[in-house]
Parts: sequence; C-alpha cells; structure tokens
Amino acid sequence: MGLAGPLRRRAIRKLERYRTDWILDSGTGPGTSSRLLLEDGFEKIAGLDPSMTLLRHAKVALGPNFSPVTGVAESLPFRSNAFSGVLTCFSFRDVRDKALSMGEFARVGNREARLEIVDVGKPDGTFQRRLITLYVALIMPIIARFFISGRTTGNPFQMIVPTFHRLAKNRSMTQLAEEEFGSARLHEFLLGGLVIIDAERTTVVERAD
Repeated sequence: MGLAGPLRRRAIRKLERYRTDWILDSGTGPGTSSRLLLEDGFEKIAGLDPSMTLLRHAKVALGPNFSPVTGVAESLPFRSNAFSGVLTCFSFRDVRDKALSMGEFARVGNREARLEIVDVGKPDGTFQRRLITLYVALIMPIIARFFISGRTTGNPFQMIVPTFHRLAKNRSMTQLAEEEFGSARLHEFLLGGLVIIDAERTTVVERAD
C-alpha cells in the first residue's frame, strides 16, 4: 500500500537526536533502512544480518559510515550499552525467539536507548485480524507477483505467510518491548496490519560489559 517507506522514515525521525551516536540496524538486509539513516545525516551505523551476501551488497552501496556485522538478533555480537538507537524494519517478524532478541536489544542499548520496530502486525481484534490474515495470505502475494513479474523466479512474498502466522498480537509485542525498556507505545496502520512500536529506556539499568 506504499507505506513501507513512510513508516521507515517516521521511525528514523524518532532517532534523530542520536545522529552522532552508534545506531544498530538489525536485519538490515540490502541496506534499505541504513541508506535512509545515512541520507538523514546519521554518522555511525552497524548493520546486522545473517546473510553475508546482503551485507557485502550493502557495504558497497553505503560506504564507510556503514559497518556490516554478521549475526542474529537473539545473540547480538556487541558489548552492552553500545548503542543509543536500535532500528529494525520488516525483519523482526523473522526472528525466531522474539523475547530473547528483545532482551538483547535492551542489553546493547545505553541508558538513553530507544528502540524502533517497523513491521507487519497482527491485530488484537478478531475481525481486523481475519482481514489482515486474508490480505497477507491471499491478496498480497497476487499483487506482488504482478509487480515482480519477469524480475525474479517464484514469489518471495510467500515467505511472509508462515512468519505472519507465528507473530504474536500487536499488544503482546508492545508489552514485550515495555518489559525490557520500561516504556513502549504502539502505532497501528491499515487496521493494525502494519505497526510501529516505539520503546524508550525510562529506568537506568546497569549492565556489565
């Protein structure tokens, strides 16, 4: 529905006070969100992804202010208190242990850390959830097949279906962030089918390096 870019930018604006600090882009993929961060003036970005191929592509495209790191969100290869901001866009749904990864985001965040999650959502309301499930499972793959016809084999958007089914409901995801950071807020779009979760450290947590 054309909201992916605007929602990424909205989340990035919440991190702008940390432009000179280290920012973690978790699940960076080909570097879409990191590119937007750099265009907005951010100076130090660590891009985390399990795919070395995607990281190499991102490094070539993004230059010296982007530091690629191979790893997964459940076991972040960073010292504690390393980042002022953590951004994850359309990749958190693929994390297998979301509670563990949320704890890791909190661990590597410093005393003023802020987390921004942008992703597909699973609405709490039964009617809305059924509509979004129908859209994700049936309608979106058809639309995607039309737009990517001839550019790739198969339909990679089909991979969203099983990850969507494994998602917790939107309020549960927000509560998970709140438990780790102290404060979290849910923003829903398209009947809750897309979400931004803002989480901000409200209590000082001492974490050993």
